[in-house]
Amino acid sequence: MNPSKVIRIAGREYASTVLTKGFIIGALVVPALIAVVMPLVIMLINSAKPPAERGEVDIIDRAGGVTELVAEKLKPEQIVESRFDQAEEMMQTIGRMIGRDLSSLSEEALDTLPKDQLEKFYEQFGVPQLRVKELPPDTDPEQIKAQLRANIGKAKRGEDRGLLALAVVDEHAATPDPRTGKYGSFEVYTVPKVDDRTIDEIRTALRWSILERRYEAAGMDRNKIDALTNVAYTPTQEVTETGTRDSSMELTMLLPGAFMILMLMGTMTGGQYLMTTTIEEKSSRVVELLLSAVSSMELMTGKIVGQMAVGLTLMLIYNAVGIVALIAFQRLDLIEGSSIAWMLLLFALAYFMFASIMAAIGSAVNELREAQALLTPVMLLVMVPYFFFMPISRDPNSTLAVVTSFIPPISPYILMMRIASSAPPPLWQVLLGVAVNIAGVVFFVWFAAKVFRVGLLMFGKPPNLLTLIKWVRMA
Repeated sequence: MNPSKVIRIAGREYASTVLTKGFIIGALVVPALIAVVMPLVIMLINSAKPPAERGEVDIIDRAGGVTELVAEKLKPEQIVESRFDQAEEMMQTIGRMIGRDLSSLSEEALDTLPKDQLEKFYEQFGVPQLRVKELPPDTDPEQIKAQLRANIGKAKRGEDRGLLALAVVDEHAATPDPRTGKYGSFEVYTVPKVDDRTIDEIRTALRWSILERRYEAAGMDRNKIDALTNVAYTPTQEVTETGTRDSSMELTMLLPGAFMILMLMGTMTGGQYLMTTTIEEKSSRVVELLLSAVSSMELMTGKIVGQMAVGLTLMLIYNAVGIVALIAFQRLDLIEGSSIAWMLLLFALAYFMFASIMAAIGSAVNELREAQALLTPVMLLVMVPYFFFMPISRDPNSTLAVVTSFIPPISPYILMMRIASSAPPPLWQVLLGVAVNIAGVVFFVWFAAKVFRVGLLMFGKPPNLLTLIKWVRMA
């Protein structure tokens, strides 16, 4: 094999891919657009609120004293307060991830709004306007369900839809059944297409109210119980060389997945380009001219190396974007230089294995649509690291993680997730995994070279897996 020919083929493959408009848009324009458009998208999402639900909630209160508490909890101002609390907790979590204080939400400002402006606020943010009606305890639920059925589709969301939901509270929801000593519960029935947040508000109000009645029946003070069972805590602090800061546990858990996705993106991008260009050259008979000047092994190796440079370029661009983001949020210390070095090595190993498969598929078929059947097993292999992300990120040194670290072609991604985790594997496991993957590269390249040699000049019916194995034996 002539190295100079391989380098020339690789350079041609790289230039013909990287200099296309599609690659430039995908590699450069798309990240820039995401940075510019994302704030606009967030604004549009926030403005696209579902209309506020308006209607009636009937309650068959067989326990007694629950309905009045539910009516209090379902007042718009109470719902707004609970949603502010939930949003504040979410913003605190995001703030800990990026090292910024985002917990600046407060509902006190709503108290100063006039009634008409307050109603507009409720409408804009989808706060439900619910009327709670108590029914006699001996009411037959089937009759109310019939009213719900009759009310289906009579009004659109945002209008008063009449009867929206029915709640049935068990007789022993607040006091235990003397025969069994167990408490009862409640059931909720609604018309179709009620906002899921409204349903959550109704169920939450029922649960809170039933618990309140249980505390009263047991002679307990809810405030004292909350004081005993709730422990105030500050965010976990990390001790650094310069002081302390909020813990970055959430980002630490996400980093292994980010490294894996970067590798998969570079591998599949380069592999897809490799397969597509091989099919195009074969169908246009250009490959016959190329084979008159170079050998099939030189052609395949040059194409694989060239497209690997394409995938590496794309991966480095997105990697640089991620590093800039970490610098902006002062979290660059989460990534070690050795992790990036291991990523580049493992990417090369993973790419050679998957690209060899793609080259073999591209040489074996005549059109892109014929490659779909042969691509199915490859796509299943690509999905395996996704399936293992959560168990491996939680326990990087489990038996599953160790075993899959030595199974090509998925092991480079597993090893990268383990290296980037909070509990990196022993060095001997990484080195052994690299050695196993080098052996895997040799096998996949050998297999692909056999198929590539025969398939480039084969036309007609697309082959199946058994046919490819026969070609390997023939070559």
